[in-house]
Amino acid sequence: MPALDIIDSHVHLYPRSEIQSLAWCSKGHPLHDQYSVEEYLEASNELTTISDQRLRGFVFIETDRESALEAEAGWEGPFREIDWIKRIADGTSRPGEGHGPQHAHLCLGIVLWAPLPSGSEVMSRYVDRAKDRAGSTWQLVKGFRYLVQDKPAGTMLSNGFIDALKWMGCNGYAFDLGVDARSGGLWQLSEAVEMMAKAHSGASDENRVVVVINHLCKPDMRSRDVNVNDNPADHIFRDWRHELARLASFSRVYMKVSGGFSEMDALPPGARQGPWDSSVRQELIGDVRRWAENWLKETLTIFGPRRVIFGSDWPVCNVGGGGNEVGWMNWWSVIEGFVQDNMSQDDQASFWSGNAAKAYGLSS
Repeated sequence: MPALDIIDSHVHLYPRSEIQSLAWCSKGHPLHDQYSVEEYLEASNELTTISDQRLRGFVFIETDRESALEAEAGWEGPFREIDWIKRIADGTSRPGEGHGPQHAHLCLGIVLWAPLPSGSEVMSRYVDRAKDRAGSTWQLVKGFRYLVQDKPAGTMLSNGFIDALKWMGCNGYAFDLGVDARSGGLWQLSEAVEMMAKAHSGASDENRVVVVINHLCKPDMRSRDVNVNDNPADHIFRDWRHELARLASFSRVYMKVSGGFSEMDALPPGARQGPWDSSVRQELIGDVRRWAENWLKETLTIFGPRRVIFGSDWPVCNVGGGGNEVGWMNWWSVIEGFVQDNMSQDDQASFWSGNAAKAYGLSS
């Protein structure tokens, strides 16, 4: 089989000097440290020694910096993030930021924060300001995210939100949808179905916003005993599967196979021991693969091989995935085994890179 390129569709990066601007990362948080390109490459460096796959690059996803919907002052955090990712994409850096000119080619696409609930007029004004800030790097901006997993019910259905999604569709930007079935509730998935119906209503297919759903919708994957049959005891799995099918019924919707470690019981310390091919680590990875298999199979069955996308969710994957040294490789290994067993060679190529390139309109 020819070597396969990997586009990692879900990577968060931030320098140590700007941690205080993250809305969620207080002192003592396990990710309260620098996570830049050098750290990312160190986390994934085992790939070339154990596989013929090649990391082509990544899509940067906004990191939920301090922000507000109100213009100007409320946008300064996201604008500082634009300055940061611009330095990575341009190959310029400040001392100690963990990247340089040799890393610029790895940034294939950018998904920024945006004030979707404020409607299309504010979105347009925000984008004009963001374009000025980004300069030539704007060509890499492929979409926007406004996390709804921690927002009140109805946020996705507001007139402003739907208006902004329609504006994005007409202007060629994708929307990264972050909902949380486990911590937020399945109602978020039901609301997302309504959101997509409203956003696509009346729009021609080419003007319907592309929606890229994050992290399998963050289902509660802690149970090892889910059954693909309609067993009433498996209502969490069954209800998640039902909502996934409703989401997949819309055109121009993709699912990221990412974020699983955050929804399972954390890997034990043994996941940190030894090289990738050590018996202890391989036993743990095999166990996680069996644990996740039904969730992954249902996602593949529902969306099909041309609408599922690989994403590491690095560095968040480190928290439940065995630690900074092994989190990326552990998630890749879980998914790689599943993909080899369940996809044709052509579909594998689509999963690892082609689907991300299509969803985000990335340059070849």
